[in-house]
Amino acid sequence: MFKPLRTILRFFSSRSGDREVAKIQYFGGLPADMPAVSSEGSLKISAVFSAVKLISEGIARLPLGVYRHNDATKQFVLDVDSQLYSVLRWQPNTDMTSFNLWRFATQQMLLLGNAYLLPCKNVYGDIEELLLLSPHSVNYDIMRRRYIVEDEVNNIRGIFGRDQMIHLRNVSIDGLQGESTVAMAAKTLGIMVLADNNTANTLSSGGRIKGLLSGAAGPNALGAASKKQLESVSDDIEEKIRSGRTVVSVPEDMKFQPITLSPADAKVLESKQITVRDIARFFRVHPDLLYEGSNNTYKAAEVPNVMFLTQTLEPMLVQIELELLTKLVPRQLWGRRKLLFDREAMYSTDLTTKSSYYSGMLSTGIYTVNELRKKEGQAPVPGGDNPLVSANLRTLQDIITDNNARNEQNEN
Repeated sequence: MFKPLRTILRFFSSRSGDREVAKIQYFGGLPADMPAVSSEGSLKISAVFSAVKLISEGIARLPLGVYRHNDATKQFVLDVDSQLYSVLRWQPNTDMTSFNLWRFATQQMLLLGNAYLLPCKNVYGDIEELLLLSPHSVNYDIMRRRYIVEDEVNNIRGIFGRDQMIHLRNVSIDGLQGESTVAMAAKTLGIMVLADNNTANTLSSGGRIKGLLSGAAGPNALGAASKKQLESVSDDIEEKIRSGRTVVSVPEDMKFQPITLSPADAKVLESKQITVRDIARFFRVHPDLLYEGSNNTYKAAEVPNVMFLTQTLEPMLVQIELELLTKLVPRQLWGRRKLLFDREAMYSTDLTTKSSYYSGMLSTGIYTVNELRKKEGQAPVPGGDNPLVSANLRTLQDIITDNNARNEQNEN
């Protein structure tokens, strides 16, 4: 009974769009007047826009390489001559560069929960294109484990098996379909929208004061004639305020009670720091990277950057790499091929971290001088192909041997 119902909900949400996904989350008991936030509408919230842009472009700027195992050197080397490398590294299809493909695919993962990429092969079985299917054009039949595609933008219609479709999932409950971060954060985003709407209404009305007009003895003590008088006076006051009057008099037998927010509520609406931190938690981005923090020193910014690389980007990179490997490379070659993002590109704009990284690689002999110069586009230098190792650390036996040799030389 549970699985058919789940299938119906999946089909309904996929065919109707992500707005329905957000509404399904509202069945948990949110207020009826809480605004529904779609994936497109969520990007109008500055914290969501910044988080999505930060994550998607952080992944998109990393070069994706195809590596093959070299039996002679027992190492994996970059296979720049393969057709797959040309597709993944430079231009996956005629409409997108590799940067745009991974940027848009990551955005779909975060905002819609799933991103679907369809490999297109030639008659020889080589990958010619990698198409990112349009949002809401794919329905995953979890009972038969197949993908039903109706993509009018890319002119693709058909039914595809699991091995034919690259499926990138966001957070998943059942491991089959990803869930939208927007839907998961529906309550938080709804609060943010209410705060923004309240601010917009206040500004659009010019900050006009609001309140209740009553008789001095209270509204319950008034007769029918007095109520009409109250309505007449309130209309007169509202008309004067709209005309630009800043000071309006109230008859002495009436009392005006302004409607204001409590100091705590006003502070939340003004700063919105609490909601920004909640959004940062949903997207697993440090609040300082969303410009919420006040520490702007280099040392204070170093920790959020490290956390972003290791906790936010790394799990997504591993998911993409494994999905591409299992769908684009034959099973018998999985141990002899690797599809990897170049993590070193993460430090391309941080010169201090980059310099420290290069020094460590050079002093341990992992890279030679010429290999590092090649990375920076510099010409090789004589003697730069020899690995260098720091000699500060020596074994105790080496020290004893050197001392004995020195003593023998002095005796002679």
